[in-house]
Amino acid sequence: MPTTVSIILPVRDSGAYLSRCIDSVIGQSYGDWELLVINDGSSDNTCDIVLKYAADDPRITLQDSPGRGVSAARDHGLGLARGNYICFVDSDDHLDPSFLSELTGAIARSGADIAQCSFYYSHEDGTLVSNGEAVSATYEGHGDIMRAYFDGMIGHINLACWGKLFRRELVEDIRFDETLTIQEDAFFTFECCMKSAKITCIDLPLYYYHKNPDSVMNRTFDGSKMQYFTVLDRELDICGSNDELCRMINKRKMITALDLTATVIKDDSGKEYLGQLRDIALDTSDKIRKKVRLGTRTRSKLFLLRHFPSRYYKMLRNRYR
Repeated sequence: MPTTVSIILPVRDSGAYLSRCIDSVIGQSYGDWELLVINDGSSDNTCDIVLKYAADDPRITLQDSPGRGVSAARDHGLGLARGNYICFVDSDDHLDPSFLSELTGAIARSGADIAQCSFYYSHEDGTLVSNGEAVSATYEGHGDIMRAYFDGMIGHINLACWGKLFRRELVEDIRFDETLTIQEDAFFTFECCMKSAKITCIDLPLYYYHKNPDSVMNRTFDGSKMQYFTVLDRELDICGSNDELCRMINKRKMITALDLTATVIKDDSGKEYLGQLRDIALDTSDKIRKKVRLGTRTRSKLFLLRHFPSRYYKMLRNRYR
């Protein structure tokens, strides 16, 4: 019999917080799992920690990845996984004890291809903030699923690969893009959603997403963050014949450009990208303005950015002083 859930855990110099993550897996009330810890070239005590756990629990194994980043590590884990379901966990995050039991139960009840729970943002000082967009719902059919995925900036089906269970058959021919340094899991999730017939979500916050101030997502603006648009453009290429999906993607693209513009001003870094971000925001707004209703604040931002960009940037600077 195959293991029911294969948990894929990429690690790289994760010794400072890895025990908390592994302890949360061992502490699951649902015990039919394997934990594939994929070492991505660690130089600290990460491997020693994993080997100590593996010596006591045969469900835990340490595997070496070529050291090409988190996408390659996750792909390596997918190639080794034996479970009926696949789960991804990041090494600085951890799970509620009922995470696996709730999600396997949700799939059993609904017959879904993917089950998703809500999550907490876990801050350095121990503060927990729940995801305000979480819902309990089941989405069936391509249109409903993709509308849920593109609803808002996080989406009712959120962009992350963590906090979910995937049926193994769904992901057998889907892999992470090793050329991306951010948003690699968003594109993976997008491809899974495009392929899914049914996705179920529960609003219980069972995943603790650690807000690491040193992570790529929390660093000051640099050119890598333009990969948001690389992913969105790939999604547009895939959905080119579906006007509704293209409108939703372009809306997300426009809002992302506005948000990143504010980030550039706030961080006082990456000013060379302001012109490109302005072009993206205005071009995408032109494509959707007659088809998508925008809020007053968004329309005001676009008006200022189009006609008075210097004034708009100054307003942002004053806000962040």
